[in-house]
Amino acid sequence: MTALLFFAIQDSLIITLSRAHPLLEVLWFRSAIVLVLLSVFGLIIYGPGILKGKHHLFLISRGALAFLAFTSYYIALRSVPMADAAAVYMTAPLFVTILSVPILGEKVGAHRWAAVIIGFSAVVFMLNPGSSLFRLDSAIPLFSALCYAMIPIINRKIGQTEHPLTMTIYTTATYLILVSLTSLVVFLIPDTEPGSFVASANFMQWSRFSVQSLLLILLTGCIFSIGLLCITQAYRIAIVSSVAPFEYSYLLWASLIGYLVFDDVPGSRMLLGGSIVVLCGCYIVLREKQSVKPQTSD
Repeated sequence: MTALLFFAIQDSLIITLSRAHPLLEVLWFRSAIVLVLLSVFGLIIYGPGILKGKHHLFLISRGALAFLAFTSYYIALRSVPMADAAAVYMTAPLFVTILSVPILGEKVGAHRWAAVIIGFSAVVFMLNPGSSLFRLDSAIPLFSALCYAMIPIINRKIGQTEHPLTMTIYTTATYLILVSLTSLVVFLIPDTEPGSFVASANFMQWSRFSVQSLLLILLTGCIFSIGLLCITQAYRIAIVSSVAPFEYSYLLWASLIGYLVFDDVPGSRMLLGGSIVVLCGCYIVLREKQSVKPQTSD
């Protein structure tokens, strides 16, 4: 829960910084700071071996998925209240359940399928497509959740042989490289028309940081690093199915910070739909925990 609180604080800082600077610039500096901090921590605690991964393709893919998931989520946060975006983003465990069937060959029972259907029905209720209140930006976290859901799938494939900190360092390094390449492409695009996607505040060419912005970006990197270390340690010392439900505390923190910092008040549809999504996700985790219990004879 501490990790998810730190992630929510970090997201609010990114929202603040991206209102004065291009999002890609903010993410580049954030990722660079995180990579340095995690690498130094890993070298001091575990030695050089922590930087040696065994499944490089999976590790790079994990980083690419994190880039798609988090970057798109931060784009949504520029125009969507934190609580609303978080409620839709909480569908990630539902996607994990769906993807585990074709990719991992896992069997999903009727109870978990029912939870998936109810959960996505709640998302449709929250987004309210077809009405005058529907905003396409509100659906972006759904894409973020889909990309993020692939990361636990990869974790299940390599989690037994790769150290969690090694995976985190590789993910951050890949993220930093992709942000750099995307920024270079944006920089090389000449005479972008005003109002276009590339010319938006998310991808405009970099600007100079003020001293206040530099301090905020440094704080953002430190907070995110601590959050990563907290959640990595949680999954190391406890059963995954026991830790996973606590990730839903992000919705609580995001709602609280959104209200206190940005004066965002979640609507009734988001409160009801988000609650249903959380309940369905927790139910799926509990059913999965029961399904992996060893069979004992009477």
